[in-house]
Amino acid sequence: MAMALTVGQFLTSHHVDYSLMKHRHTDTSFSSAISAHVPTSQVAKAVMLKDQNNEFLMAVVPSNRRVMIDKISRMMGKQYFLVGEHELASIFQDCEPGAVPSMGPAYQIDMIVDDLLLEQDELYIESGDHENLIHLENKQFHKIIQDVPHQNISGYRMIFSQAHDGRHWEWE
Repeated sequence: MAMALTVGQFLTSHHVDYSLMKHRHTDTSFSSAISAHVPTSQVAKAVMLKDQNNEFLMAVVPSNRRVMIDKISRMMGKQYFLVGEHELASIFQDCEPGAVPSMGPAYQIDMIVDDLLLEQDELYIESGDHENLIHLENKQFHKIIQDVPHQNISGYRMIFSQAHDGRHWEWE
């Protein structure tokens, strides 16, 4: 599939320079980073939230971190909940299921970005499929998140550990 049409049109209309990086088929942003051999801290993961009024908010954090929903709820003054996978298909109609691009403005969705992403020189974003990442320089990412609020909204970190029964990932 390559890149979602909405994403491509948004990047073009905002004069964002980017390249596509192909990788094996993966199910998560974290796995995409591993497959593409890029730091997991540089891959932006979109987590869709909604409040009691069914208003959506896209929280964007590094793929190796978890979204702190309670903190976002306190900051925004309303309770947020995770959006179910079944709801994502109607929002991101031009994307493969579960391949949510970290570009809320492209889909007219409010967005908040984790401060850790702003510290990266390069960033990677899901393209709307499970086999390509959009590679951006920091300056180009700022064109996407212009006027988007940012805060420290992530916690914990996914780490690799070698156990006697094999390799695995865990939250730290």
